[in-house]
Amino acid sequence: MKEKIDKNKIVLTVCLVAIIVAATFIIVLFTLSAQNTEKNSKNYLTTNTIISRVIKKMNYENLSKISDENISKYYNIPDGVVTDSAMYISNRADIGMELACFRLSSENSEKILMDSVSQYLSSKDTENKEGSGQLANIKMDTVYPYVFVAIASDSESASSAFKEIINSQ
Repeated sequence: MKEKIDKNKIVLTVCLVAIIVAATFIIVLFTLSAQNTEKNSKNYLTTNTIISRVIKKMNYENLSKISDENISKYYNIPDGVVTDSAMYISNRADIGMELACFRLSSENSEKILMDSVSQYLSSKDTENKEGSGQLANIKMDTVYPYVFVAIASDSESASSAFKEIINSQ
């Protein structure tokens, strides 16, 4: 009888130790996963931060931020294609400068976004045949997961500033 009680105590002790080891393993696993997720999400700049830095680096003035809700009045982007977007336009109609930045939700979304950007630029070209000539100075660049669009007389330099900002992160 005493042997049976000792066996039961041993089995119970082994089970408790196994439960404690498993619980500790799960807690450590969740903690590491949470730290990885937090670390990865910190690597992404907001699109507004990117454009703000481009504006500062390029010494642009007289640009107004388009609210997130109103970007859809310019770009017709299907839901789920981007996770973040920002757009600034010139306060002066004679300058016609625009900067936009989008963070893609996935690599598969790039073509869909580029189609939307091209459609917008095409409609803008139709509306502004006699405009400021800025449409000849369009530069689109992708540094995954970001897509940058610049309509400016120095769009090539703005695009270079964009790449510098992304690559310095």
